[in-house]
Amino acid sequence: MIVMPGPFDELEKEAENLEKQSKEEFNKKSYISAISLLEEAKDIYSKLGYQGKIGMIDKRVAQLKNLVKFEKKDTMVKTKGELEFQKRVDKVLGEKEKYNSTKLAEEKALTPEIKQKLAKINLVIEKIKKEEELEKYTRVIGRYEYLLELYKSVPKDIINFSKEIYETEKKIVVIREKI
Repeated sequence: MIVMPGPFDELEKEAENLEKQSKEEFNKKSYISAISLLEEAKDIYSKLGYQGKIGMIDKRVAQLKNLVKFEKKDTMVKTKGELEFQKRVDKVLGEKEKYNSTKLAEEKALTPEIKQKLAKINLVIEKIKKEEELEKYTRVIGRYEYLLELYKSVPKDIINFSKEIYETEKKIVVIREKI
């Protein structure tokens, strides 16, 4: 006896085709599209009365929905982390701006001689950094010693460099150990 394909066979093929398409969407990580295709297949299976297939599809849909939730949560965590990072950056930039404006106000009140010494200090610090990278430690020690003289030549009541003097003396000791 030859069985002719009926409308139920066509519906079943269509549902299976939808399942296959949902797997392709899953592989593309297009989970929402995969869920939609599975829901269509589930509707067809419910018309056919295939309860086993409906149960399997429900499980797959639940798994895909969990993946979508996880992706959203992961994105929210990244966004929250990015926001916290941006807040820290803004805070640091704000502090830097406040420092620069304070420094600018101090420089306006300073005599030309003190301004010149501050410019020399900045220049010497830049040269020290470059020479430290090149590992020219004898020159670095000489520059640090000159920097100490510059720091000490600025009156403490105008700018207090005692912390910088202490740090510089420590650096000299560390670099002498490298030679």
